[in-house]
Amino acid sequence: MAQASEVHAGSAYTFDPFTRHQFYTDVNWTLIDRAVALVDDAHPRGDTLRIVELASGTGAITEQILDALADRGRPARVIGVEPSLDAIHVAERRLAGRPVSFVQGDAADLARAIGKANAVFFCNAIHLVPDKDAAAATIANVLEPGGFFATNSSFYTGAYAPGTERFYHLWTRRALGWLRTHHPDIRPSHHGKTMAMQWLSPADYVAVLERQGMEIALMEEQRVLMPLRAWQDIGRYSLFIEGALPGVPIPVGADALEAGAAQAFEELDLDTVPRIGLQLGGGRVR
Repeated sequence: MAQASEVHAGSAYTFDPFTRHQFYTDVNWTLIDRAVALVDDAHPRGDTLRIVELASGTGAITEQILDALADRGRPARVIGVEPSLDAIHVAERRLAGRPVSFVQGDAADLARAIGKANAVFFCNAIHLVPDKDAAAATIANVLEPGGFFATNSSFYTGAYAPGTERFYHLWTRRALGWLRTHHPDIRPSHHGKTMAMQWLSPADYVAVLERQGMEIALMEEQRVLMPLRAWQDIGRYSLFIEGALPGVPIPVGADALEAGAAQAFEELDLDTVPRIGLQLGGGRVR
C-alpha cells in the first residue's frame, strides 16, 4: 500500500515550511490534546502507553504528541513511522533525549515495525493515500481493543470556506499566466487525477473508519485564517504542485504558484484567506 510522506527531506520543496505557521500548530494541537486525553482516560494510570505516528516527517507533530503526554504525566513510548530516512534523522536530532524512536516505513509496515498500539496518529497526510479503506484496516488491526485512531486533513470536500472560490480560481489563473509568460514551452498535463486531488467528504471518512470497526468519538471542522506566506509555502510543496499543476517541473510549478498567490492576494486586496480542516477520531470497538 502506498504511503505518502509529509516531507521529502533533501529537497527544497517540502511540507516543512508550512508546519512552522502558528495556525498549523494550533490546529494539530486541538486534535492531539483531545485524542491523548481520551486515550489517557481509557487506560489505568500506571500503564505505559504505546503511541504511533504515521508519516512523522521531521517530528513537528511528534513533538506535540510528546508534549501532550508530558502535560498529563502519562508515561508512553512514541514511535514515528516515516518513509524518508533523511526526515527521520532530522526528527531524531530535534527530539534527542525524549521517549521516542523512529522506524523507516509506511502504513503497510505497521504490524511488522511496532506490533500493537494504544493509539495511532496520522496527521495532514491521509488524503494522499489512494486506498483509504486499506490504510484504515491496517491501522485498526494494529490498535489494541479500546485503542484510538486520530487523523486530520484540510484536503477534503468542505475544505474551501464559503466565498473563497474566487481566490482559488484567480490563484490558478495567475499561476498559469506566469507559466505562459516565463515558460511558454511548459504546459500542465490534464491526464489522470493525482493523489492530492482525490478528496473525500467528512461522511466518507466516517464511513471508512466505521467499516473497520471504529466508533467515532470526535469529529469537527475547524476554520483557520491563512496569510499569503502560508499559501506560498503550501504552493512550494512538491505534492501540492503535482496536484495543482500536474506535469509541470516542481521548481517551475513552485515559482508559478508563489507568484500566482501574491497576485491573487493583491488583486483581491486580501490579508488572509480562510481554510477549513477536518478533525476526526475513532476508537476500536471490534
